[in-house]
Amino acid sequence: MRKMLIVPWIVCLSAFAGAASAQTAAGDRVQLTLYPVDGDLFTPGRHDGSGGYAIVHEMRRYALAAGTQSLQLRGLAERIDPSGLLLRFAPDSGVRIEALRYAAPVHGAMAALQQAIGQTVQVRSDGGTLLASGTLRAIDGKHLLIEDAQGSLQLVSGNVSLPATLHLARPGQQVSVTLDAPRAGSYAAQLVYPSAGLGWRAGYTLLLRAGSTCAGTLDAQATLANHSGTDFKAAQVTLLAGAIRAPASVAPVADVRMMAAAAPALPKQAGSADYRSYRLSAPLDLADGDVVQVPLYAPQPVSCARNYVWGNVAAPGWMPQQPDFNPTAQEAAQGSPRIEITFAAPQNLPAGEVRTYQPDASGSLQFTGAAGIANLRKDDTVALVPGDAYDLAVVRSRTQWQLEGKVLTEGLRYTLSNTGHAARTVTVYTHPRRWRAWTLLHSVPQPAEHGVDTLMWRVRVPAAGSAEINYTLRYDATGASAPR
Repeated sequence: MRKMLIVPWIVCLSAFAGAASAQTAAGDRVQLTLYPVDGDLFTPGRHDGSGGYAIVHEMRRYALAAGTQSLQLRGLAERIDPSGLLLRFAPDSGVRIEALRYAAPVHGAMAALQQAIGQTVQVRSDGGTLLASGTLRAIDGKHLLIEDAQGSLQLVSGNVSLPATLHLARPGQQVSVTLDAPRAGSYAAQLVYPSAGLGWRAGYTLLLRAGSTCAGTLDAQATLANHSGTDFKAAQVTLLAGAIRAPASVAPVADVRMMAAAAPALPKQAGSADYRSYRLSAPLDLADGDVVQVPLYAPQPVSCARNYVWGNVAAPGWMPQQPDFNPTAQEAAQGSPRIEITFAAPQNLPAGEVRTYQPDASGSLQFTGAAGIANLRKDDTVALVPGDAYDLAVVRSRTQWQLEGKVLTEGLRYTLSNTGHAARTVTVYTHPRRWRAWTLLHSVPQPAEHGVDTLMWRVRVPAAGSAEINYTLRYDATGASAPR
């Protein structure tokens, strides 16, 4: 016999007395489809579970009587979206569902006692004296209504012994289903419903080798979080990847815990409608509050390129309605160029964050930055900006300003300095923006690219040295509105 203490916070469950005795079979299968999610669903500790989205699939079997009856669905995710629940019996079963009613979620001792309604129990005092023995009919606060063998009812409070044969469903949301069965028997049903509090995100680790050559290994992981308010045992988990729109509303909140769990082997990737899916190779226990990390792929070797870039690659798309010949505007700028690491995606890479590491002089791996990526297909270009180059600096200054009527001649200089021990090549982008009609009069060095709205140079900056870009632009606003 199992002992369980009745604690004061138990709420009244008398509404469930007399419900049909159909229960979930011990061998029922649970499948979870988790959708990608951003935000703090993966933050350790307490979480309200308001983010995330998943579809829960369960195959259940119920022993039904003939006629109209009430069937109790227990152990559903606490943050279930009520509008999306589907309970499907086989079309030829003749079972008709007439109504669904949602009740308050249950936890702990309450979950076990509520499932024991209709079962034979014993209630004893703290000293072990038998207070009542019989069928549990209802629960009201810390009191239990017991019917003995003679049909007498007794309201008692104490320590309850539950039958060892009682199969307890997991705690969580409860749903009462009113249905009609054509005949008594065992019926299989598919239960499908959406829930908040469940989700996953991709994460990547780029381990770069020491030295000037850009090469390393890309590890891909999936982090799963369960803050749904219920546990899932031996669940077959599928991770769906892509830009997927979930419904706007998914349900309530509760307290959770944070713990680690073991990861299964590599998942199997496949297409799923217009998205990608990753099916975990082995069933996974995902308890409420768990945050679990599993690999998406085996480590993938990558060959990359490391660049140092100043300025926006794309033109800002802004053009003044009239010439901007204000000498105090767009005059000077300074800072460090950003680091850009690019490589071809070795696999389909769901959107996520890439963390870069590289060994230092002692061989210890050091974190060197992080960057987000969008959903990428195999062989797409991965472009990471993990940070700015400390040893490199860029200063932009004006060397000439000559305004004659509506024609402006402006000279500019970029001074690039390098305090590091190795020479670096810096890519500099600029976009002439004072007026749409402009001409490059001269440039030293010559730009590597010269477009309608962009100039780009690649300049080698020696170790512990500097380099310059000097160029002159002419803007001709003849026929335009008066310059500002």
